[in-house]
Amino acid sequence: MVSIHVDGLTRRYGYRVALKNVSFEIPVGGVHALFGNNGAGKTTLLRIISTLLQPHAGKVEVFGFDIEEEPIEVRKRIGVVGDKPLLYGELTGRENLKFYSDLYDLETSTANAIIEDLAERFDVKRWLDEPTKILSTGLRKRFDIIRSLLHNPELFLLDEPFSGLDKDSTEVFRNYIEDKREDRTAIVTTHNLALGSEICDDFITLRKGEIVGKGPISEFDGNI
Repeated sequence: MVSIHVDGLTRRYGYRVALKNVSFEIPVGGVHALFGNNGAGKTTLLRIISTLLQPHAGKVEVFGFDIEEEPIEVRKRIGVVGDKPLLYGELTGRENLKFYSDLYDLETSTANAIIEDLAERFDVKRWLDEPTKILSTGLRKRFDIIRSLLHNPELFLLDEPFSGLDKDSTEVFRNYIEDKREDRTAIVTTHNLALGSEICDDFITLRKGEIVGKGPISEFDGNI
């Protein structure tokens, strides 16, 4: 069973090629590293998989659903954490999470239970009713992670998810990913190569929009 199938993916920004004829498959389950320097194409790749960007050539399927033909089906199955939290600063943490739970069509009682559980797990219960604009960068990041987990997605797309998290929060999120790795799939971009090597099963390395390395994490030589 394949979670992500990418075939001949190309994306340009004007004359600059961000991704060039990229092809790979990701199995269901496990944690998969996406390595590369700034500008390598990592974020562009995740944005395409998450249906936020359209490719100029090639094909991408998520659990068999084409990202261009069936984007709604894809979005139902993914949770995305990017470099900037997708939170409304004027709303409290609870109000933000309820807003997103409505988008996911969660019943109110179910949503409330999930919010309480995740808030407890990520140690943000005391800040649930504070406007997110007054919270620290680390706390906003924790609420953003919770936002991405509300609907128990089958696929996590995590772009530098540990950036801005303190040691304790990093450990909590890492444990969450570990708990889900048997039946959930995670793709993680991180500049922390040591952490990526610890938590990931395999890797893909991008350089200037092309795949220059991939395989079991035990074969990663630290070269990006």
